Amino acid sequence: MPVRFLRLSRYAPLLTHGSLAALTAVYFVLLLRLPFWIAFAPGVVVAHRIGILLHEYLHGIPFRRYRNNLAVASIFDGVLLMFGTLELYRGIHLAHHQWLNTSHEPAAETTPGGKPFRVRDLLTAPEAFQFIAYLRDALRGKRPYVRRSRLILGFSLSVLTVLMWVSVGRGDVFWKMLAITLYTTAVPISFRGAIEHHSYPGDDGFANEYRVWIPMFNLNCHVHHHENPRTPWYLLRFRTEHPLSSRDYFTYWFRLYIKRELVMMKPRVFSRQ
Repeated sequence: MPVRFLRLSRYAPLLTHGSLAALTAVYFVLLLRLPFWIAFAPGVVVAHRIGILLHEYLHGIPFRRYRNNLAVASIFDGVLLMFGTLELYRGIHLAHHQWLNTSHEPAAETTPGGKPFRVRDLLTAPEAFQFIAYLRDALRGKRPYVRRSRLILGFSLSVLTVLMWVSVGRGDVFWKMLAITLYTTAVPISFRGAIEHHSYPGDDGFANEYRVWIPMFNLNCHVHHHENPRTPWYLLRFRTEHPLSSRDYFTYWFRLYIKRELVMMKPRVFSRQ
């Protein structure tokens, strides 16, 4: 009955809107009320989950009109001091869905693919460094799926947000948010990038599913997400009988970038967007 209600009810998207609002409130309470050395770890956990919920809007799920989803993304691009990188992620991520595990998808450019270990590859492995390269290309017009006008909008709104914090005497919020964002992008998001679409050579799958210790709004049900990217998080379910363990969430990055045991998985054999 709950699943049927969530599937049919016009109010089900309130779960996404409400969760996003609640997590955002918790995020700023952590930053404003606690010493940063205490707020950092839970701040990273919360920021990661906020990003997962914003991923729903980038797919156009919570609102029927895509422009309304884009409006939410633009607001959070500024409020979270993303400086346009949320629009960058939108374009890259939708390209990832369109060209999953092929030579055309952005991640293929930085995946080791069984090559011998090189320190240079390791240094560019974290998502934060990859984003810098993507941003450079987007500003040069080499990433047509990224809208430069929206990059500029996100950057401008972030600058206004910084000025607002400075004007109220809380300029410290800027560097705290920047530290959390950089760490979240470089570590937990990079772990996800490694486990979700890399496996041992010869694996016939196109995505991995895995268990987690801290829930992430079912994004770890990753096969289902790629089967139908418009399915809201509260309806995602495991498609594989034996998902990878929670421990694999941490070890796959090491196996991919250090040991070079893993390669990018195969492209999907069906197309259902």
